[in-house]
Amino acid sequence: GTLYGQGSQSGTIRIITNKPEMGISTGGYDLDLNTTKSGDPGYNLNGFWNIPFGERAALRLVGWYKETGGFIDQVPTTMTFPGPQTNTVDNSDFVGKDANEVSTYGLRALLKIDLNDNWSITPGLLVQESENDGYWEDNPEFFGEMETGRLWPASGIDDWYQASLTLDGNIGDLNLVYAGAYLDRDQNYEYDYSDYTEYWAYYQAYYSASDPWCVYYNAAGDCAIGTQYVGAKNVFERTSHEIRIQSGTDQRLRWIGGLFYQKQEHNFDLQWIVPDLDPALTVVLPPTGDRLYGGTTVWQTYQIREDEDRAVFGELYFDFTEKFTGTLGARYFEFDNSLYGFNGFARHCTGQYIDGEFVEIPADEGGEMQYPCFNTRILDNVAKGDDWAFKVNLEYRIDDLKMVYATWSEGFRAGGANRARVPGLEGYDPDFVTNYEIGWKLVLGDGRWRFNGAIYRVDWDNFQFGFLDFDISNLTIVQNVGDSRTTGVEWDLTWGISDHNYLTFSGSYNKAELQTDFWRNPADEGDPDVPFNAPKGTPMPYVPEWQLTGIWRSNFDVGSIPGFFQAALSYTDKRWNDLDTLNVPARQQMDDYTLLNLSAGIDHDNWTLTFYVNNALDERAEIDINDPGYGNPNVLQRPPGHAWFTVPNRPRSFGIRFGQRF
Repeated sequence: GTLYGQGSQSGTIRIITNKPEMGISTGGYDLDLNTTKSGDPGYNLNGFWNIPFGERAALRLVGWYKETGGFIDQVPTTMTFPGPQTNTVDNSDFVGKDANEVSTYGLRALLKIDLNDNWSITPGLLVQESENDGYWEDNPEFFGEMETGRLWPASGIDDWYQASLTLDGNIGDLNLVYAGAYLDRDQNYEYDYSDYTEYWAYYQAYYSASDPWCVYYNAAGDCAIGTQYVGAKNVFERTSHEIRIQSGTDQRLRWIGGLFYQKQEHNFDLQWIVPDLDPALTVVLPPTGDRLYGGTTVWQTYQIREDEDRAVFGELYFDFTEKFTGTLGARYFEFDNSLYGFNGFARHCTGQYIDGEFVEIPADEGGEMQYPCFNTRILDNVAKGDDWAFKVNLEYRIDDLKMVYATWSEGFRAGGANRARVPGLEGYDPDFVTNYEIGWKLVLGDGRWRFNGAIYRVDWDNFQFGFLDFDISNLTIVQNVGDSRTTGVEWDLTWGISDHNYLTFSGSYNKAELQTDFWRNPADEGDPDVPFNAPKGTPMPYVPEWQLTGIWRSNFDVGSIPGFFQAALSYTDKRWNDLDTLNVPARQQMDDYTLLNLSAGIDHDNWTLTFYVNNALDERAEIDINDPGYGNPNVLQRPPGHAWFTVPNRPRSFGIRFGQRF
């Protein structure tokens, strides 16, 4: 959290791509063809080219195109919406096999120019577009494995680019690095939401049988057909600047310090659309220009979130001896987050502007629709704050092949404003992770054994937790709910059985539990008459106790050509999908699972050929179980599993990969 800032609560994974190389012309490509059991084939083609320009400049180009084959079927189904005029809808227009597919293509370009012997500049551009269709969840209890039934097709486009600039140079013994980037990302997607209409249709039939009403009305004044979908348009923009200055690495006392600034904007327009709705009831006017959706929108969430972050950071490194080094780090950060816009039905946009401020007034009292509803800014919240994060590390190098260390460090996330429009609902504060860790990195037995590991305790204080509760709001609410603690151990053990055979056994054990009682409604906290939503000791969601991996790799010759075989077996323990123990039956424990991946290949002078089988045992893993936040099987009187979707892993897949370098 000291060097890499917000979001680095449990560590940072840095993706460092290959840089341009001066004076070398080289390139290569890889082609991957694959197919999935009872699914569609896919392929992945990527390549790179390093182009030198004289002795002081080089360009590296990387391109890729990937087709991901589908494996989840959209099967026939019907849905009935009871009411004064009951209607039943089928999905015959959208039925199809292996409906979930993704196409992704992109380009990365880096140009490095050595301005002189001490300074270089590297502009870069990263561009990618993805198009996806279909749903990645199935309904095994209602339809079957790898099957789902929806009344509206899912589709999406994710188009983005990032421009970057890095300046790296030396001023005497000091190294200075400036890194700046600009990200522009556009997302458009649609997905079915008809379950929501169905829920309320059965709700009124159950509780208002003597006085039935329609969930939505059409232009004739009858019950509108209940098909409903979400149409979304997201626009992200982010600009960041960072300057780092580092002392020489050959000094006993070393340091690094820097400044960070980031500004980002998320413009999101989500519309819940009922095609058969009376146009007079729409929250959004019909599509035109940049407006993709509208005309029959029952609910709109159109908001803009602006986040501004500033930080000053640094670390000191001191060699007490040639083998013993200490590190002290600190980061001061400020955040200024705002969220403004609109969310609601047509009635929330009905009123008048009085002295420039929108006032909600019912239509029968003289209120009028005020298009566009976004301009009413009935939601306008700001969250600001500042704090410190620190780090202390001690490292002892026993010899060139062995070291041990101890770390105390903090990570953080900034606070923010909630997008739900609920009277008295406050924003959420920053949350902190404090990590206590003792670790080791050892090479033993003349290099045949490598043993890395750590024992740790992670305290997550005042952590942010998001939930969807339709009794409070139909938008996700984030609040600080309490403290949790994770106590664990992780290791990575490799044994070189011989010069050509290696065994690796790695894994982790984590006991992650809530340390304080949790009430979903802060006003109920400590009230003995109100049961808590999760008591102290409740397992934290999505944290398996055990994760284990074993790998055997054997290198051998096929004639005169080097070859290899590898088997990788992994195990993931059971996990809960929710923290709230009262959220029954939506809170479910996902089963443990074991996956086996196999690969074999040959590696010639400038080409490689690999055959692989992923999920060779064809294990069905529950990656997630999603709760939409509404629906009551007692009201709907439908089998469980219709409203709760399971995200499965990919079934057994086979592939062949060929690569060449030149």
